[in-house]
Amino acid sequence: MPRYGDALIERRELRGFDTASDLAKRSKEVAEQLNDPQLSAFSQQTLSRLESDKSGEYIANARPRIQRMLSYLLGWSAEEFESAVGISIPAVSYLGSITPKTTSEPAYTPRRGGPPVPPVVPFRETPISILHELLEMVEKYGDTYPILRTDRMQRMLAAPRAHGGLEVGPQTAEDWFEYWIANKRFLT
Repeated sequence: MPRYGDALIERRELRGFDTASDLAKRSKEVAEQLNDPQLSAFSQQTLSRLESDKSGEYIANARPRIQRMLSYLLGWSAEEFESAVGISIPAVSYLGSITPKTTSEPAYTPRRGGPPVPPVVPFRETPISILHELLEMVEKYGDTYPILRTDRMQRMLAAPRAHGGLEVGPQTAEDWFEYWIANKRFLT
């Protein structure tokens, strides 16, 4: 059973995309059609790198939005992707159907677990205090990374420590910077 990049190639061809370029073009069309922040178009070069992956390293380290788009276009749920490719990826929430590439290709509606309609929960502001050390880090690195100056980013950085206790997590401005660098791909 093929794994990693070989599984991607096999599935791409099965879905009617003869070349990596064809699937990359389709990713751009779908990204424009759906305009969903959970999905990102990818280039032919990116897809070629993923398809040539023999160890799973490139696929595992690809941006989650690209992993979701690839899974979506290949007609796999996150679980099916993991089973076929050997890499766990973030789940794709229900996004609706995409228009088929050809008339012979059936429309694909990704599967989604849970209730058919997400529950409506009123927004509730959670009080989070921004710690002095975090503000010190923002002051020091905010010019280089302007997103650090936003209230939203500061709240996202402070939230885990606010809920885990002051002794948990970064303690100094340098610790906060290292924490942000390590997690920025998930927070931006």
